[in-house]
Amino acid sequence: MLRLLLLLLAPLLLAATFGPVRPGVPLRFPTDHGAHPDFRTEWWYVTGWLNTAQGRKGFQITFFRTRPDIDTANPSAFVPRQVIFAHAALADPAHGKLRHAARIARAGFGLANARVGDMDVTLDDWRLWRGKDGRLHAKLAGDGFAFDLAFTPTQPVILQGEAGFSRKGPGAGEASHYYSWPHLAVAGRLGGQAVTGTAWLDREWSSTLMNSRAVGWDWLGLNMDDGSAVTLFRMRDKAGAALWAGGSHRSKSGVLSVLKPEDVRWQAGGWWQSPRSKARWPVRPVLALRVGGNWRELPVTPMMADQELDSRMSGGPVYWEGAVTVPGGRGYLELTGYAAPLRM
Repeated sequence: MLRLLLLLLAPLLLAATFGPVRPGVPLRFPTDHGAHPDFRTEWWYVTGWLNTAQGRKGFQITFFRTRPDIDTANPSAFVPRQVIFAHAALADPAHGKLRHAARIARAGFGLANARVGDMDVTLDDWRLWRGKDGRLHAKLAGDGFAFDLAFTPTQPVILQGEAGFSRKGPGAGEASHYYSWPHLAVAGRLGGQAVTGTAWLDREWSSTLMNSRAVGWDWLGLNMDDGSAVTLFRMRDKAGAALWAGGSHRSKSGVLSVLKPEDVRWQAGGWWQSPRSKARWPVRPVLALRVGGNWRELPVTPMMADQELDSRMSGGPVYWEGAVTVPGGRGYLELTGYAAPLRM
């Protein structure tokens, strides 16, 4: 999905020439774990569930890179040729709402960088990287939480869409290069406590904004208990109908099914209204996907209703990003455009 950095930096992203997203471009690893600075924006998005002595908790770690529309011939070291932005959050039912933190800085000056060639994104003392042993690592802290986590791959990546070319709308240019890495085994520390768990990595890079008729999107990534993995998304118009939808299902035996718009059904389900923003969020959607001609229904239950993140103080939107379960699995749900239509 076109993640939230586009909202935060939309005033900078005017008419410019960026790298095009094209079908038939093979993804190569480890190179594509790293940054793609010719494209307008990209993100490294890790979500998951942690097992703690106090019960399960959800977490989100997201790093973004964007290339603003500026005069790259300007020799000044202060020109923001690349900007790095990051979000982190902890969902703890005992706390009742998200603990979250955000940072932003231009690349350079030893403050922020997104490495080309392999995964290594830094922002001050926050870092997400791939080690020589092939594991991913994240180390960062916010108010009331601190992550020092390692993610061990147990399955290969999923190339979303057409071998990594993922359409996001009816227009030819509305697409991203997109892969996911489900069923990452988590080990490390949450503050001073040892934790384990499971996680999911989403990686996308793109140079296109959402369709002009879209007001927001919904996205769901699920690690299923049997080892399968499910990705579902839709782009919504102002009437709440899907302008585009898609996703994937990879079976426990490794068979990948790419979902077309007609293979995804998304119903709003139960709603929760925020006492702060007054936005109403469909936090209990009922989803269905068609694989091999057979429909499967997935009713979604949030870990807790209040997983709203209000980033308006930093120029961003109000959105809902939360840990959820379905029968036989768990993952993360992202909802945008319900507090107000997204303007890009």
